[in-house]
Amino acid sequence: MSDTEVDNVIDGLTEAELEELNEYVDPENSILAASERTQGNTTKAATGTYDRSKLMEHLKKEAHTSEVGKDWLVFDGEKKGREFNKAPSAQKTAYGRKAAQAVNTTGDPELDMLLAQINDSEMEELADTLNVPGLTTQSATHARQMGDVPDFGKPLPVKAAVVTDLTPTEVVPQNTDLEESLRLLGSNDESLTKLNLNNHEEVSSDNLDDICRALLTNKYLLNLQIANTAFNDAHAKILADSLDYNRSLKILNLESNRMTGSGVRLITAVLRDNTSLEEIRLNNQTSQIGSQAECELADMLDNNRTLRKIGYSFKNPGARSRIDRLLMRNMDLARQKRVSTAQVSYS
Repeated sequence: MSDTEVDNVIDGLTEAELEELNEYVDPENSILAASERTQGNTTKAATGTYDRSKLMEHLKKEAHTSEVGKDWLVFDGEKKGREFNKAPSAQKTAYGRKAAQAVNTTGDPELDMLLAQINDSEMEELADTLNVPGLTTQSATHARQMGDVPDFGKPLPVKAAVVTDLTPTEVVPQNTDLEESLRLLGSNDESLTKLNLNNHEEVSSDNLDDICRALLTNKYLLNLQIANTAFNDAHAKILADSLDYNRSLKILNLESNRMTGSGVRLITAVLRDNTSLEEIRLNNQTSQIGSQAECELADMLDNNRTLRKIGYSFKNPGARSRIDRLLMRNMDLARQKRVSTAQVSYS
């Protein structure tokens, strides 16, 4: 039926038939305007323009005269019960205030607010987790290690001096069977998930090369410890090439070795897209890795969402602040993943 024929049919309808036809208009038809979809059912004549004060008076009058809810009490604005007052946070001691002031220089207002709310024991735990030196004095840390509690009633100075890396006081050689370990690693044996060669006197430069190359194809090693084995930049180049493909290694310990900033930057470059490594330790190299390498570590963490701990005492305050914030982000992401996995397993 054409539009002309439809118009002719409508023109032939009476007023009663038109009103009946309006009842069949679909109110959900989005093609029609809202005024055409909703029919007016009010027959009362207009009383004038909208006046809010008169409307409120009318509603009050109707409410008082209505039998519905006649036992209800009219709200008069009076507050019932006790007023809620937020409990004040525990007053910080002079020692705690000094410690909070010492770390309130991250440049991130949200991180500064979180640090200002934690107590002294939590501050110590956070410093140990993030490997951040200088949060407390040496005397306070020593007293805590000896079981003595510092007198928090008296202010203790918190120094911002750079703490130099400390060499191990005792070198404990490893008795790992080097030849057998290398054979298992090279053959991709699933029984070898942790290889600890820290302080191993028999590890040669060629052995380190073989270990780094084996990581290229190994799928089962999770933890590699090669601290104090004369690991240098040449080995770092081979290790970086292997880490670019390795997706199983989670912990890597390279402390107390002979890497420079160049070797650290080689490893940092491949960690940008790595999704398996969760912890890397770089402390106590024979030379400082430099500010550039520290900044590149921070840039790497912008993309890396799995690395949760970097064992290194950063000298660059800007890089240290960024890395602390990004590591906390990664730890929170890991926590969310654990909770989500647990919920799925429970359901």
